[in-house]
Amino acid sequence: MNEGVVLQPRGPSLAALLRWSGLALVAGGLLLAVAPALHPSRETPATILQAEVRLVAAHVLFTLSSLLVLLGLPGLYGAKSVRMGRLGLAGFLLAFTGTTLIAVSGNFGFIAPVLAAESPETIDAINVYQPVVALNGVAFGGFVVGFVLFGMAMAKTATLPRASGLLVAVGAPFQVVGFAVAQTVAPALWTVAVLGSVALGAGLAWPGYQLWQNPAS
Repeated sequence: MNEGVVLQPRGPSLAALLRWSGLALVAGGLLLAVAPALHPSRETPATILQAEVRLVAAHVLFTLSSLLVLLGLPGLYGAKSVRMGRLGLAGFLLAFTGTTLIAVSGNFGFIAPVLAAESPETIDAINVYQPVVALNGVAFGGFVVGFVLFGMAMAKTATLPRASGLLVAVGAPFQVVGFAVAQTVAPALWTVAVLGSVALGAGLAWPGYQLWQNPAS
C-alpha cells in the first residue's frame, strides 16, 4: 500500500448540509403557511366535490411542506442539539414522527374526491374506522406535543431567536385544534388553523433562514 496516497473528501461538507437543511425549513415553513388558506374548512362529500381543486392543491402543498420540514428539521436539531438538551431531543423525535405520520395520512386528500363522487358514505366510514382514528391520534398528538417541546427548547437556546420558538410552540396546537374544531363543530374557526399554520411556518422558517445564512452560528 502506498502510504503517500491522500484520500480526498467526497460529498458535501457539513456546512453545506446545514445550509440545505435551513433552506428546506424556509421553503417548508412558507408552504405550511399557505396551504390552509386553500383548504376548505369542512371535508364533507359535498364540500369536497365543490372545492376539489382547492382541496387537492392544499394537500399537495401540505405534502411538500411535510417533506421539506422532515428534510430540514434534523439539520436544525443537529446544529443546536447540545444547547437544546433532553427537551429538544424529545421534541424533535415526537415532531419528526408526528409530521411523518401526518404526511402519510394526508394521502387521503388525493383520493377523497373520487370517494365523494363514487361512494360518499365511505368517507364517513373511513373517518370513524378505529385504526384510522388511532393513527390520526398518534400522528396529531406527536405533532402537537413534539413541536410544543421543540419550540420550548428553541426558545431557551441562546443562538436561536426566542420568538421563533414561541411561534412553533403556540402554532402547532392552534393549527391542529383549529382544524379539528372547524371540521367537527364550527367551520368559521378554520381561521384558527390558518393562523396556527402561519405561526408554525414562520417559527420554522426563521431559524431555517438563520441556518442557511450562517450554519456555523
